[in-house]
Amino acid sequence: MAVEKWEDCTEEDILQANIEKYDNDHIVDFYKGLEEPRYAYIEYEVVFKAVTEMLEKKIGRSLQAVDLCGGAGRAAFVLRACSPDCRVALVDLSEKMLAIARDRMSKQNIEGIDLIQADAFSFLDSADKYDLIVLSSAIHHFKEPLNLLQSAAARLSENGIIITIADPTTMIKSKRYEIFRFLIASGYHKKEIIKQMFSRSNKDSSLDFDMAEYQTYMGMDDQELVRNVRDIGLSPLVHFRYPAGGELGKIRIMSYFGLYWAFGLILGKSGNYVPEEIDRLKQEIKEEMPYKFKYME
Repeated sequence: MAVEKWEDCTEEDILQANIEKYDNDHIVDFYKGLEEPRYAYIEYEVVFKAVTEMLEKKIGRSLQAVDLCGGAGRAAFVLRACSPDCRVALVDLSEKMLAIARDRMSKQNIEGIDLIQADAFSFLDSADKYDLIVLSSAIHHFKEPLNLLQSAAARLSENGIIITIADPTTMIKSKRYEIFRFLIASGYHKKEIIKQMFSRSNKDSSLDFDMAEYQTYMGMDDQELVRNVRDIGLSPLVHFRYPAGGELGKIRIMSYFGLYWAFGLILGKSGNYVPEEIDRLKQEIKEEMPYKFKYME
């Protein structure tokens, strides 16, 4: 790509970068062979279970859900485990990533998930109504995530919920986070971290950044995003920060040092959920999360 400056990327540039990245056999092979630690994404299980139980009680029927930009299906699989009667659409622009999901579904005997190849905006332009829309480690792939959330909100059922989860805060550019990440990294990843740090410090050179992971260059201002979602008719029911990914022991160490570098949001249509419902939801998440995290007010 010809773009050299992070801020000059367009939404179309980023979409094309994602198409190319997840069509790359090296990247695809990485995801094919990926075996993550059992509790690497325990927050998915905790949050999804609390939300689906709340939704099923409020709606009084089986849920219709979509894992949008879902890649190889991590969130979709957890959704089905948390709510076995839930019908899930797994949507991603990469046929190769969906093929990985299809293979895993076959091996793990997972049913009730429909695989759809489409980019997020194209899908939402023609989608049905959904009770739950999940964006798993997804909104950082967009230059203007608020536009994506607005399109998703238009496809929510009356009491529907949007969950965003495992996206980076601006803490990923803090010195203490970079030092900790360097200390626990493998030899290969140590070299990549040094390369990234050098690229950012050399202001005279063109930037070396992964355009597909657009918002990871600076990290996301999640508090500003929360303020802005109110303008598109969404209410931030829950906003939390936490450490994400990796072995549970390392996550607990990060939480002990307050390295809450990832964030999640649970969003509903404004006025649809009363404080008592929100308090119960937050309490259930707090009781089940196996490490420290922080609710943002």
